[in-house]
Amino acid sequence: MSINSKLKELLLQANLSETETLIYLELQKSPAQNRWELVQRTGLSKSATYRAIEKLQTLKMVQIKDKEVRALSLKGLVAELSTSERNLKKVSNKLKDISPFLQNSKGPIEVFETYYTPKQIEEAYIFMSEHEYNVNIDFGDFENFVEILPSHMHAAYTFQNNRIKKARNEAICTTHGPHTSYFCTRAAEIKFKNKIKVLNLDTKGNFTIFSEGSDYVLFNNFDDPENPHSTLVKSKVLANTQRAQFKYFSQLAGK
Repeated sequence: MSINSKLKELLLQANLSETETLIYLELQKSPAQNRWELVQRTGLSKSATYRAIEKLQTLKMVQIKDKEVRALSLKGLVAELSTSERNLKKVSNKLKDISPFLQNSKGPIEVFETYYTPKQIEEAYIFMSEHEYNVNIDFGDFENFVEILPSHMHAAYTFQNNRIKKARNEAICTTHGPHTSYFCTRAAEIKFKNKIKVLNLDTKGNFTIFSEGSDYVLFNNFDDPENPHSTLVKSKVLANTQRAQFKYFSQLAGK
């Protein structure tokens, strides 16, 4: 296969149209004195040729200077494809995040929001201390969750201080460390109305916050510390599932 044939194949695979591909290949042979010359050289209609040139200009694959139309390198197209790939990856990740909720929820989900920056995650975390509920419930890897928050333990203190104004806290922590230990002391249990159990599951990378008296659930996933995300949902079915799971593990931790 000649290099021109290979280039044509790749340009079409990159979603350039037949017309755009033909124009670019023609300009690879030699520049055109003006756009009309390309109409004559390719045999394409004037409107199709001009639209194709505009698209190739947008992709920084051709340049018009003093009416002359000249082919540029493929760097512009490569950059566009890289951006598209990143955007598709983001969409793919978001679809991956929403998929389990579609599969597992038998009832309506009134609220569904996903957060991808540490600042947004911290704001969602603080929100869970501010809405109305009777008992706050935490489950999972609190120790490493704190590490992804921009203000670290300050955010945890803010959460606890908001929460103690309205409700007590029950928690099962599946990892242990200085952050967890701080809230497990007798003094902290009294001050923050905490009842914390540490269950040696060594389950890392997930921390879920929910409650009695509210159907909000915040799922925090940080399996990959470089790409954490949190999903806030409001669903009676999902909240009941989390409460039932907590009850099971609470009984297990009490044995």
